[in-house]
Parts: sequence; structure tokens; C-alpha cells
Amino acid sequence: MITAAKKLGGAAGLEDIRYVCSSAEALECDVVDGTVDLITAATAAHWFDMPRFWERAGRLLRPGGSVALWTTSTEGVHADTPNHEAINRSWEAIRKREIEVFYGVGNMVSQQLYANLGLPWTVSPAVSGFPEDSILRKEWGTEGNGDVEDEGEEFLINGQTWRGLDSFEAVMGTGSPITRWREANPSKTGEEDVVRVMRREVERLLKEAGVAEKDMAIKAQMTGVLLVVKKE
Repeated sequence: MITAAKKLGGAAGLEDIRYVCSSAEALECDVVDGTVDLITAATAAHWFDMPRFWERAGRLLRPGGSVALWTTSTEGVHADTPNHEAINRSWEAIRKREIEVFYGVGNMVSQQLYANLGLPWTVSPAVSGFPEDSILRKEWGTEGNGDVEDEGEEFLINGQTWRGLDSFEAVMGTGSPITRWREANPSKTGEEDVVRVMRREVERLLKEAGVAEKDMAIKAQMTGVLLVVKKE
């Protein structure tokens, strides 16, 4: 990831960006405590030791500095996808039969859009310096918040673009429950791999809906959340 980041550079230019490998709980760097404006983590905080993370973040941030944490959850395929109801039913059956047992606590916290993520005032021991009324919570794509496109937000639009089935298979294969499934089922490769089984189901159901093989693609139904907490 750092190699890719160095190639991209970023708006500030390569010479202004430093990369340091560290755990989220240690945040080891040569930045002076009390001088950081923003600490952010994308689809990762559900694996942190949150009491230790908040304690370290509190020391690094300047007064008024922010912690911004966000994650997403895939709720199956979007209604724009042909035969989407049948695809979602099939996926849910495979998930319950094969994958659900390999969900870790972090996976569930992310899937629940950080509703149960440890915050400075809820962790034990509690971490002072972050007023509870400073929190901002913004959701995308959830019931009562409108569809992602309807809100005019770009936060999740990239996740809801059409994907060819090769891309779908590659993305699905990166999930930690899938990694654990594969570790527990080393003999099930090729057509027996759980992601390949899901892909074949998509192909079958798209074909059933009259989609030509060359046109087969799906669109994900995404939800997301952004939490921002400020230091007093």
C-alpha cells in the first residue's frame, strides 16, 4: 500500500509526505504530541484496541483536532442488477452456510456501521478530553437517509459502480472471513472455492434474466458511516 501511495504522490507532492509503519495503538512517529490536526482510519477501526487508540490519539491531537473513522458495508446487490432479489437470496444462503462462522467481532462491528464501536466515553477505562457532544455521525445508503445517489454524495458512489464478474471475484476474495474460510478449507480450490461458487450463482441467475455472458456485471448496494470526534 505504501508503494502504491508513493507512486500516486498526492496533492501535496511526494516531498511533503512521509510514511511510517506503526500499529494504530502506538502511532509511532516523530510528530510532537499536541500538534496533530486530524487522525483518520478507513475501514480499519473495528480491529483496533480502542481504549489504547483513543489514549494515544488524545496525546497526539491539538485542542480542537479531530479523529475521523469511516467504514462501509455491502448489503448485497443493488436493485438495478437484473434478478437482484434471487441473487441476494442465493448469496445469503451461501453466507449462512459457509461464511458466517468465520466472522470475527470486528467484521460484525463494521457491518453494523460502528454502532458498537468503542468511543472515548464508552471504552474501559474511559479516555478524557473528548466531549461526548462533539461527535458527528453521518450515514449513507441506510433506511431513512436516502439512497447514496439521491443524497448527491460521492462518499460511496465508487462502491456502487458496476463491476464485471472478474472484478467482483477479486474484491470478494480480499475479505477477512473469506481468508479464514480458505485457511479452514485448503482442499477446496478452483470451482469449489466459496467465492467462485458465489460467482457461478451470479452467472446462472443473470443468464436466467436474459443477460448475455459478455454483458454480465453487478452493482453493489452499499451503506456507510463516518464518525468524527473532536478533542476539547
